[in-house]
Amino acid sequence: MFSILAIFSGCRDMETKKVSSETVLAEELKGIDMKEVDEYPSLVGCDSLPERAARRSCFERGLSHNFQRYLATKILVFSDPIRDTIWLDLSITASGEAEINAIKISDSLEQQIPEMKQWLHQSMDSLPKIYPAIKRGIPVRTAFKMPVVIKVE
Repeated sequence: MFSILAIFSGCRDMETKKVSSETVLAEELKGIDMKEVDEYPSLVGCDSLPERAARRSCFERGLSHNFQRYLATKILVFSDPIRDTIWLDLSITASGEAEINAIKISDSLEQQIPEMKQWLHQSMDSLPKIYPAIKRGIPVRTAFKMPVVIKVE
């Protein structure tokens, strides 16, 4: 008889704690690194690579190759060789569209090739299909900086 009373009184002392959905959400958001994505944007062929770092590298090489290929179609004549780097601030939208947000180009290169910014924007039209970055199973917008090396002999 005594053991039955102890069980009932023990249960009575246990209380459930109510937790609001806002509290659960706040705790969940603390654990999410908003500066990292689960999967980087990808191009066809890159998405089948097994390692995350290899897929990212493949994506960056694919974009760089596209810019280089497009710029190689332009005929330029210079008396001195040029070796410079242009930095592109790119975004890939949640729907997989690539956008140039800013172009950082040296003054000397801009004077030698005033059409460069226009050409870089035009080269975006020749990009292959891009798969957006994924965060927690949802396509998200990403932004990154990308170098484009200009080398004219």
